[in-house]
Amino acid sequence: MRHRVAGRVLNADTQHRLAIRRNMARNLFLHDRIVTTPAKAKAVRPFVEKLVTRARHALDAKKAGNNAVWLHEVRLLARDVTDREALRRLLAEVAPRANRPGGYTRIMHESRRRIGDRAPLAIFEFVDRPVAVVEEPEEGAAKAGKPGKASKSKAAPAKAKAKSAKKAPAAAAE
Repeated sequence: MRHRVAGRVLNADTQHRLAIRRNMARNLFLHDRIVTTPAKAKAVRPFVEKLVTRARHALDAKKAGNNAVWLHEVRLLARDVTDREALRRLLAEVAPRANRPGGYTRIMHESRRRIGDRAPLAIFEFVDRPVAVVEEPEEGAAKAGKPGKASKSKAAPAKAKAKSAKKAPAAAAE
């Protein structure tokens, strides 16, 4: 029996578990959102939360002018986040956004399952991640496509109707 033994085994030995945690944390810091199994997300969540808290402490020490504490915290972070770009992003973007006393991440279960083994999936993301704004292309950019090719999307007939509706009042005014 595993009385009072913390953490999930994830059917992996210790070194593999540590590598899974570090790689998933790295990808989360780089992309703000990853899709994985709920078991792995639950296993990585405390690790990521502690890293974000440590990064917040490092930023607080830097603001206070305590460079020794800042350097110590950054070195401890670099021990677990070995990718320089992920560490930079953690300190520059993720930690300043984390202005709450914990609970920086969330796990949302998905209804679909993974293709290969039908494993359940979950979205593991930061609570306050920036929302990407999708800009619609201008009409000139839409006309720049190759002539003669019909679009197979469902939106194409609606656009054609909208264009003909715009032309109709102009023709009536002439």
